[in-house]
Amino acid sequence: MGDISGTLRDVKQEPIDPKLESEINDLADTFALCRIVGNDLEPRHKVGQSLSNVRFILDNEPEFDGVRKLWLINRIFNAETEAKIIGLLEERGQTYRRIAFDPEEYQSIGYSFDTFKQPDMFYDGHLEIDSTSTRTTQAVMQAYRARNNYVMHNNGARNAALEFCLEYGKWALPFDGNCFLTSSGWARLHSNILEARDKRYFVVPMARITNNQDLLEPNNTFSAEEEPQLVFRCDAPLRFNEDLPYGRRPKVELFMHLGIEGPWTRWPVEDFDIPPRRVHPDGHRVGQAGWVARLASGKAHLEQADRKAFVNRGLARASAIRSTLDMLSARPVRATFAQHQALSYDLTTAGPAQSEDWAAVREAAQQALDRGPFSVTQKPEPGPSGDLRDYFHPAPYWWPNPNSKDGLPYVRRDGERLPGTELYEPESDRFDRTRLQRVFDDTTALALASTLQGADPSFHAHACSILRTWFLDAETGMKPNLSYAQVRLGHQGNMGAAHGVIETKDFYFLLDAVRILRDSHITDHMKEWSAEFFDWFTDSVQGRQECRAANNHGTCYDLQAASLAAFLEKEDYLQAIDLRAQARAISTITPDGDQPHELQRTLTQHYWAFNLQSWVNLFDLLSAAGLRPWQSEAGERVRVGLRRMLMLSKQNWEHPQIKPFDGNRLLPLNETLKNQTGEDILGRAESDGPVSFFPHDGVAPFWRLTRLGR
Repeated sequence: MGDISGTLRDVKQEPIDPKLESEINDLADTFALCRIVGNDLEPRHKVGQSLSNVRFILDNEPEFDGVRKLWLINRIFNAETEAKIIGLLEERGQTYRRIAFDPEEYQSIGYSFDTFKQPDMFYDGHLEIDSTSTRTTQAVMQAYRARNNYVMHNNGARNAALEFCLEYGKWALPFDGNCFLTSSGWARLHSNILEARDKRYFVVPMARITNNQDLLEPNNTFSAEEEPQLVFRCDAPLRFNEDLPYGRRPKVELFMHLGIEGPWTRWPVEDFDIPPRRVHPDGHRVGQAGWVARLASGKAHLEQADRKAFVNRGLARASAIRSTLDMLSARPVRATFAQHQALSYDLTTAGPAQSEDWAAVREAAQQALDRGPFSVTQKPEPGPSGDLRDYFHPAPYWWPNPNSKDGLPYVRRDGERLPGTELYEPESDRFDRTRLQRVFDDTTALALASTLQGADPSFHAHACSILRTWFLDAETGMKPNLSYAQVRLGHQGNMGAAHGVIETKDFYFLLDAVRILRDSHITDHMKEWSAEFFDWFTDSVQGRQECRAANNHGTCYDLQAASLAAFLEKEDYLQAIDLRAQARAISTITPDGDQPHELQRTLTQHYWAFNLQSWVNLFDLLSAAGLRPWQSEAGERVRVGLRRMLMLSKQNWEHPQIKPFDGNRLLPLNETLKNQTGEDILGRAESDGPVSFFPHDGVAPFWRLTRLGR
């Protein structure tokens, strides 16, 4: 927390230049009043309130001698609303300017983490994205800063309105669009300014109005004690700080910069807020003039003059900002959902390498016809739960304790896998991991093959059979949880570890297979199963712990969460995951591209490549869903990581790697960097690599058919 830097008493008053003052005094005291009309923000404002306010002002505000009235239309994103407001202004012969809202420009704006000392607060448990705490709300608002500054354009519009005013008058009144001047209010404002022409700034207190009609009663009086507006003399050098977002006190920062006393000087400044500027010498040239009415917002319960209403206004404002920005960001996401297209695979590719892949797809599908369907009930005995339908797999790097008779509790051997935990090895049928991978890979091969011209109908049928047997059948279907994945016997009541959540990391391409099959019965029932699994995934102890991981487990958690949220068309969750993932990338990949958390292992080259591949998979999926992580600061951090990985590998890897590393795994990473930047560090064609990699490598089968940073 912090407060303003210094006070007006600490600042030396600069002498007034008599010559300049004489020149200013010789100017006619003309006034320009520009009102900034922006978006209606539910639930802070009533829908249609901006238009209603403009109409009320035009119908009822008196004309004032020597005042030029102007209007600034500020990035209104609802085209119909904007057209109505502009139509009304033109009908009444008003002078206005328009700052347009560009949807494409908005979509290209990422999250802002530069003011956060530790962006990991967005995933490490200190700050839950879906929490309603004040600090969480404020932190999210700060992360939304660049988007907020574009759409709300709060201080940016104030400065634009100020410059607009100075084209028409000596005194500029860049006021909010809900400001209304009565005859008596203007008379006091006007006379106060003319009585103190040496001042460069005038504070104009506001009276909060709950019923606009009250302003039309000549005998009514109003208490003007609300956050004021500012008037600027034409030579006033200071401007509003455009870096500050709406909802984080953007206007009052200039008050503090001018040393203007008020309740805002006691408001806390969070450690992630942009701190206010130090008090400026011009603070000695501030006066007070008249008052202005603040028209009703359409939400009367938020306009009361008490502490509860004040707090509720802040909460409603924050909710309105976030919901508005999320709504705008979700527009391309909803359009993507409506297409029901694959998100990881790009089935439009048809180059020479892809021809080889399609031949391999057909061959893999033929082999898959001779396997399965598979079920968790096929293991010889259940796991610790005693229920065969519960997925079970031991933690791979945990072994019986050689120092105890019963081998409990198990002990860790990093890089050495317990027999039966390696995919496809003879003993692996004792557990569920190999069968699960067969479900992922065989279903995907069959679904892809089913799209080929003249495809065998059994490809589609067998893929559906695998999905029904593993997920949907009441007798053979896996229960929607991973409560017994990576069990370390003798630990935590024999419940699965958080790391076990990674065993379904390949959901991202399995759910693409479901989309490709286009079987409504399978899709509907898979959504039912996935919804239950998503609840477990996000609410379970294992899921919450895995979400907080700073290494590849956290990356894979976000990959799974994003794939499930996209499949279930949960656009709000998808955007929260995008925010969390971008914060995670910036926190866990250094500016030089190193991955410190993956260097703590004995297989560092493997984990560097695996984690980067998971980032590619995640960012490609989010991009295909309509979001733009590749265009963000986090996207650049991943590109730097790719470049670093490829260069270090090309120069001979110098970190611990106790097992041989397959250099072909670098090809998908190189191809991604090539698609993103045009750089080709390896100098090898993508066709040099295998059609598919081992599942532990984190590369989707038939990887050349995926997006790879495109």
